[in-house]
Amino acid sequence: MKHTSRLITFLALFTLLPTAAHAASPVYVVSAGDTLSKIAREHQTTVGQLMQVNQLNTDRLAIGQTLSLAGIGSPSAGAVDAPPDLVAPPKQEDAGEKPELSDHKARITGDVVNVRRSPSLEGKILGKLHYGDTVEIVEPGDEWTKIKYEDEKRAYVSSEYLSTAATSDLPDFSGDVDKASLQRLESVISPLLKTPYVLGGTTTSGFDCSGFTSYVFNKLGVTLPRTSEEQFQSGKKISLEDAQPGDLLFYDALGKGRVSHVAIYMGNGMIVHANGDDVRFGKVEYMHKLYPFYGVKRYLDFQ
Repeated sequence: MKHTSRLITFLALFTLLPTAAHAASPVYVVSAGDTLSKIAREHQTTVGQLMQVNQLNTDRLAIGQTLSLAGIGSPSAGAVDAPPDLVAPPKQEDAGEKPELSDHKARITGDVVNVRRSPSLEGKILGKLHYGDTVEIVEPGDEWTKIKYEDEKRAYVSSEYLSTAATSDLPDFSGDVDKASLQRLESVISPLLKTPYVLGGTTTSGFDCSGFTSYVFNKLGVTLPRTSEEQFQSGKKISLEDAQPGDLLFYDALGKGRVSHVAIYMGNGMIVHANGDDVRFGKVEYMHKLYPFYGVKRYLDFQ
């Protein structure tokens, strides 16, 4: 009888082993609309790490596909702390100064900022805004600002990550750059912001990174090679220190040891690109932390 009881206990423990092993090796199930870039940001890793851990040879994903998150710093399922209202914060040059908010519009200055239902870190997260996004202010505040967000009646973001500077005008660029040309560049780009990312996309229905740069430059009278790798092989080589608005910056976003991503430099450390989710602004500093940088090429001189 004792032998039988021990055997039952052993079998019960044995059946629990797969569950324990699964808990130690978290997985992510791909759903509609997912991209490697989106999954990487949500789990605080990089596209390259995801591809390496899962031995992927392409950035194409299939609905229902499982990705291992083991060993790449994914958040613990049991974490109870409120998510931060800034993910991968940019370096603050003047941390002691907060922008004076207006009654109209402001630009998001954090890389990824949470939108909350109530003005506190305990408030339900309604969504996320990204660096460079423009929001309409309903009610400004010292700590929290009420904004218009989709169809929500109440939506708040931290005032610390809002700025009213340069929401409708170009930033103050250094160097001898033709302002009219820059305004023309921004006039082409502005309507394209938030256009969804589509692999192989070259139209306003959806862009990939090189499809976006090709579309913008075509509007400016310049025909670019189709892919980011081909765009890197042409153009005039420029050092990053001498980069001007309109120059193209190149990265290895897939971890394959070659160029696989391109962005348009906008000056003052700002870029605009089709980043894997949609067309949006970004920061050179942040990109350099995520991906190997390959260089700068110039196809259009605004001097």
